[in-house]
Amino acid sequence: MTDRTSRPDYVLLATVGSLVALGLVMVYSASFVEAFKSHQNQYYYLIRQTIGAIVGTIGMLVAARIDYRFWRTYSVQLMGGALLLLFLVLILPDSMTRVNNSRSWIRIGEGVFGLVSVQPAELAKLAIIIYFADWLSRRSEKVGNVSYGLIPFSVMLGLVCGLVMLQPDLGTTVVLVLIGGVIYFAAGAKLWHVAGATGLGAAAFWFLVNVMGFRNYRILAFLDPWKYYQSFGFQPIHAMLALGNGGLFGLGLGQARQKFQWLPQAYTDAIFAIIGEELGLIGTVAVMAAFAVIAYRGFRIAGRAPNPFAALVAVGITSWLVIQALINIAVTTSLLPFTGLTLPFLSYGGTSLYTSMIAVGILLNISKHMLRHQPQEITDAPLPRRAPAFALPNPLAVWRGHGRPRLPGAGGRRSYRRR
Repeated sequence: MTDRTSRPDYVLLATVGSLVALGLVMVYSASFVEAFKSHQNQYYYLIRQTIGAIVGTIGMLVAARIDYRFWRTYSVQLMGGALLLLFLVLILPDSMTRVNNSRSWIRIGEGVFGLVSVQPAELAKLAIIIYFADWLSRRSEKVGNVSYGLIPFSVMLGLVCGLVMLQPDLGTTVVLVLIGGVIYFAAGAKLWHVAGATGLGAAAFWFLVNVMGFRNYRILAFLDPWKYYQSFGFQPIHAMLALGNGGLFGLGLGQARQKFQWLPQAYTDAIFAIIGEELGLIGTVAVMAAFAVIAYRGFRIAGRAPNPFAALVAVGITSWLVIQALINIAVTTSLLPFTGLTLPFLSYGGTSLYTSMIAVGILLNISKHMLRHQPQEITDAPLPRRAPAFALPNPLAVWRGHGRPRLPGAGGRRSYRRR
């Protein structure tokens, strides 16, 4: 009997599929008014989102069949391609890149079946996960070293984040920093390195807001939205009104009021508010429960991954999806300033959708190779003469240890045995 599962995680697959299906329904419900007003076709955004879902489904199924080690072979090329696209989006003409005062897109072709529409920052999320997972897993003993670990890691992450900030896209920059931080910590970074980097990041954010005035208006609107109701407080206020209108069970599918030109970006950044208005608290809790399932299954896959590279990729993908979902929900409920981040699998956006689904496909492939039993850490100390009557549940392997690799398999400082 093999020690590998050999089958993908069907619970994860079903959860993601349910979110994508719900997303198609909610994108149409939230967008048909704007679609008819702007494009004289109430199905405009639904058609484009459906195309993204089809591409994403194909990409997910293909990625689930490709051995995850394939991505390691091309990690440098993927990172180079992402950097090239992030650079191109800054130098191409505004007609091809600018949307809502941000140079975030590369667009070729118009209409509902536009030839190409790509958001490089979304591709960069997956690229840095694969690149850093490869880079850090090869440097298991040097991750905690400042010169060989922290500084090179920070330079590469800073380069990617700097290009995204120039668009400008603060929300995606925050997500990239958090993804990088989680992967670096899981690879064995020392806690004081993580704390120091967090402090520097907070200082940089304060400098951008208070000295450079970057997105300062969003901070002010967050602190007192009613004072800025006619400008930057308009969206957060109407998002809260939508959630309040929904109550416990919602107004019913398609019955939301705030989507009638009241709530800006109702089908993208603020789709969680429309879900709350139409499906109520029950619907929003169900969505959050789905992301909790993704978090559990993803970190479970990471904990039983066959090697450090697979574990870091699983940690990175899971952290990306869950962190972005948490930020979007926190923004919609006015716990954070509006950032312009989509809700994975649910918000309108082809690049975001198919990139997320391809990432899930990679996670599914790793789940086919994961160990049936979670690796159990052993030290060099001799075993006791008599084993205890029972063993406490083993914590997630990737989070183990202070200042040491928190990964199963080869490359760590300590060995593992299976139960």
